[in-house]
Amino acid sequence: MASGDSLFTLDPLSNRPPASDFATVDVRGDFVVLDFDDAVDEQAQFQTLVPSHYQGGSLIAIVTWTSSSAVTGNAKLRVELVRLAAGANLDVPPAPSGSADLVVGAPVASGDLVVSTTASMAVSGLASGDILQVLVTRLATDAVDTMVGDIELIALELREA
Repeated sequence: MASGDSLFTLDPLSNRPPASDFATVDVRGDFVVLDFDDAVDEQAQFQTLVPSHYQGGSLIAIVTWTSSSAVTGNAKLRVELVRLAAGANLDVPPAPSGSADLVVGAPVASGDLVVSTTASMAVSGLASGDILQVLVTRLATDAVDTMVGDIELIALELREA
C-alpha cells in the first residue's frame, strides 16, 4: 500500500459513543452528522479492524465537517488512536499511543464543508488484524476554541502517512 492511500473511512453512524460527554447524532439536509457542542468537551469513538494491506506506517486523519451556525472563530479538535491487539483486555483498554490536535477555522458559510488534516501519528506496534480505536474530541473548553455553535462531523478518514 502506498503512502497516502486510504485505510478506513468512518461515518457518523459508525460512532460508538462513550458513557458521557458524547457527540450526538443529528441530520443536516439529507446527511447524518455528529454534533460536538461548543460548551462541553464532547467525544466520538470509532473502532475498526486494521486491514491486511496496512504497511506499518504512521497515520493521518482527515476530518470532514461543517458548523451548525458559526462563520467565525476557531475550534480545537483532538484525534487519538488506541491499538487493541490480541490479548488486550477490553475492561482496561490501553491509553492512546498516537494523537494530534487541530485548530480549525469556521467555514465561510454554515453548511460549507471543511476538510482538515492532522499531522502524522505513530501507533507503536500497530499491525494488520489489530483493532484500532479512533477518538475524536472537540476541546470546547480550551481557550483556543472560540467558535460558537456545534461542529458537525460528516466523515473521518485515516490514511497511511
